[in-house]
Amino acid sequence: MMLARSSRGLALGAALAAAFAMPAMADGLSQFEKLLKPQIPPGALTYKNAKALGDNGFVLEGVTVTDNSDGADKKKPVAINKVTVEEFDFVGFEKDQTPSFVKAKVEGIAMDASPAAGVDLKEMAGLDHVNADFLVDYRLDAKARSMSLNKLEFDLEGLGRLELSLVLDGVDADSPKKDGAMDDAVLRNAKLTFEDRSMMGKLVPAIAKMQGSDAAATITMAKLMLEGVRAGQGEATQKAFDALASFLDDYKKPKGPLTVTLKPDKKFSGADLKNASGADDVIKALGLAVNYAGTVPHPAAPIKQ
Repeated sequence: MMLARSSRGLALGAALAAAFAMPAMADGLSQFEKLLKPQIPPGALTYKNAKALGDNGFVLEGVTVTDNSDGADKKKPVAINKVTVEEFDFVGFEKDQTPSFVKAKVEGIAMDASPAAGVDLKEMAGLDHVNADFLVDYRLDAKARSMSLNKLEFDLEGLGRLELSLVLDGVDADSPKKDGAMDDAVLRNAKLTFEDRSMMGKLVPAIAKMQGSDAAATITMAKLMLEGVRAGQGEATQKAFDALASFLDDYKKPKGPLTVTLKPDKKFSGADLKNASGADDVIKALGLAVNYAGTVPHPAAPIKQ
């Protein structure tokens, strides 16, 4: 009996010793505090609450971001409701490589009336502030040498939403330099969507006022600029510009989002744009298409002889 108890005690002691000897599995929050937080200048990021989200994620609430870097102008701190990082490649980051996956959302970014130099939202659109959300989700496939940007989204509450997705080939996911992974990247496909909720209806009159004009004249001028590019071009170009012109016509209340898709039929490079002789060449090289539910034909102006 005593031998059995002694054996059980030894077994328990050995198990506890092994547990304490093994390195603790780091959760997402502890990895953030160890690897990412030291990269942030002191005082630039504060938060009220934080918690782990599995092994590779974390959540920060009541966040304040302040630009206090050398030479920075005296900007107001930016308040953010929540930062949710569902997944982050801490292993790759620690090896000084480009993180092979990131999925994160920043919610409730409080932007004041002057978010950037020369931009006054109160004067332009009568807005004292705007709340914004930002989302990024991408994956790098080292074996296939590709990158899938599943979603990059910027949402301005009540104004509009911009969403981008794309696939790149020739990406060096194993590059030891974080800024070298994209050196040889080429575009496979891309999709850009602009959903206007009230932005154009506010900005067009504001821009017209700044130019000493009215909204109708501003839209007419923009469409005339499009005409100068589409003149004498082929069917694909005319369809794309019909969609753009129709979207401008409906600036007060668009009939759905404006979507631009790119699908080059070969490796696309800057040389294709440089050697393009007109809009047709650019659209063909990019495999570009523009879609808008409210599109109506806009006959191109005749070419002057």
